[in-house]
Amino acid sequence: MYWKRLCLFGLVLCLLGTLGCSDDTSDKMTGAEGVDANPSFQIAPRFTLLSTELEEVSLSDYQGKVVIVDFWATWCQPCQEEIPLFIELYDQFGEQGFEMIGISTDDVEGRLEAIELFSEELSTRGFDMNYPILLADSEIIQKYQVPGIPAAYLINRNGEIVKVFNGAQGDKKIYESELKKWL
Repeated sequence: MYWKRLCLFGLVLCLLGTLGCSDDTSDKMTGAEGVDANPSFQIAPRFTLLSTELEEVSLSDYQGKVVIVDFWATWCQPCQEEIPLFIELYDQFGEQGFEMIGISTDDVEGRLEAIELFSEELSTRGFDMNYPILLADSEIIQKYQVPGIPAAYLINRNGEIVKVFNGAQGDKKIYESELKKWL
């Protein structure tokens, strides 16, 4: 069973790598209707994953908060460029009920070391990871229907996905404007 899940996880990661990084942004998981035009959003799939600190973290731990869940990998250049924006957003809005969760889709073998090296490199540029990084499994990638990385899901205080950012946005103001709607 373990090998079957590991193979499936590897297949999903290969698929994500093949799809590449895009720069599309869409409202809701299934369409591009305006956020305000249709208030019936999909409930964010629940998860419990290990963090880089090897502690279990659940989405339910953030109930009542506005959350961005970011799927990324250390080898993905657009992902690397987005993370400093997320660090700044968390610094800016953390006290207003905003939480940030990163979910690493790096290969299982060696991913803790890769994340640690990436975090150290970020620190040399003046950015310290200030939010939890969780370790993806194939189930979470399937639940969220991750189209490619980076992919960020904005979840409101009711636990509903209200915005999906497919690909790197490259501008903190794009995230800010959406966050402000829900804080």
